[in-house]
Amino acid sequence: MSNHSELKATLEKKLAELIERAGGIETQLSEPGEHDWEENAIAKENDEALVALGNATETEIAEIRRALNRIDQGEFGVCMRCQAPIPQARLQAIPWATTCVKCA
Repeated sequence: MSNHSELKATLEKKLAELIERAGGIETQLSEPGEHDWEENAIAKENDEALVALGNATETEIAEIRRALNRIDQGEFGVCMRCQAPIPQARLQAIPWATTCVKCA
């Protein structure tokens, strides 16, 4: 089993940042609308962008949580398809990668 403590720390830091971002998005989306219909139209467009960002953030949070679970289970860094080790360079670039480049 390889020592992935540095990547684990990176993932935990990124997870905390994403959770904070998700909370901020949730707060912004829960703010009451404007009384002016033009302002409401602009706000609605902004809300749609925030929802998309929020969805992407939630997806990334889930991926990071799964990666942290794989580290705890001793399964991190192994391709889930071919069982070959995932190269360290790939894990540095995408720490939540579940497959090697060949299987991706």
